[in-house]
Amino acid sequence: MAEPTTEQLDLLLALQDTDSRIRRLEHQRDDLPEQQQLDAAEVRVAELVGEHDEVHLELDRAAAQQRQLEREIEVLVERRDAERARLYDGTVTNERELRSVEAEISSVERRISEHEDTLLEVLEQVEGLETRQADLDAALTAARDQVAELTSARDEAAKGILAELAEAAVERDRQAGELDPELLERYRTAAQRAGGVGVGRLENNTCSACRIGLSMADVGELLAGPPLTTCPECRRLLVIPE
Repeated sequence: MAEPTTEQLDLLLALQDTDSRIRRLEHQRDDLPEQQQLDAAEVRVAELVGEHDEVHLELDRAAAQQRQLEREIEVLVERRDAERARLYDGTVTNERELRSVEAEISSVERRISEHEDTLLEVLEQVEGLETRQADLDAALTAARDQVAELTSARDEAAKGILAELAEAAVERDRQAGELDPELLERYRTAAQRAGGVGVGRLENNTCSACRIGLSMADVGELLAGPPLTTCPECRRLLVIPE
C-alpha cells in the first residue's frame, strides 16, 4: 500500500487514543463495587443451576427405579396370585406338585417383600430429592431476583461510564470507517498481538506505546525512514513526526 498521509496517521493515533479510553472506561466499570457484587451473584446462580441439574438427574434415575420396582412387584403379585389360585382351586392334587406350588409361592412372596423394602428406600430417596429440588428452585428464584436487582444497581452506578462508553464507541466507529482498510487491519493485528495498544508515536526519542527510550542510531534511522514503521523495541506500529 502507498505511504499513509499525515491525515491518516493522525486519525490512526486518534483511534488508538479512543481504544485506550474505551479500555480505561471498561476497567472502571468492571471495578465498580456493584459490578463485583453482580459477578458474585451470577457465580452463585451458575452454582445453583449446576446443583439443580445434578439433583434433577438423580431424581429422574430414582423415579425410573421406582417405576421399574413397581412393575416388577406387580408381575410378582400376579404370579403369586396365580399360584395361589392353582393351590386352592383343586386343579393340583399331586402332593409333590402341591409342595412345589407352595414353595414357589413362598419364594415369590420373599421376592415381593425384598422388592417392597427396596421400593420403600427408593420412595424415601425420591421424597428427599423432591424436597431438595424444591429448595433449589426457591434458592434459584431468589438468586436470579438478586441478579436482576444488582444489575439495576450496577447500571445506575455505571450510568455515567456507560454513557461515555457509548459515546466512545460511536467515535471509534467513525474513526475506523475513515481509515484506509489496509492500515486499519495492520493496526488491528498489532493491537491484538500487543494487548490492545497497536500504535505509538516517536516523542523525545521514545516510543509512546512502550515508553522505552531509543538509541540515537535507531532514532536517526527512524527519522530518515517512512512516516509509519515499527518500533525496534516493542514491534508496534510507530508514527514518525515530520
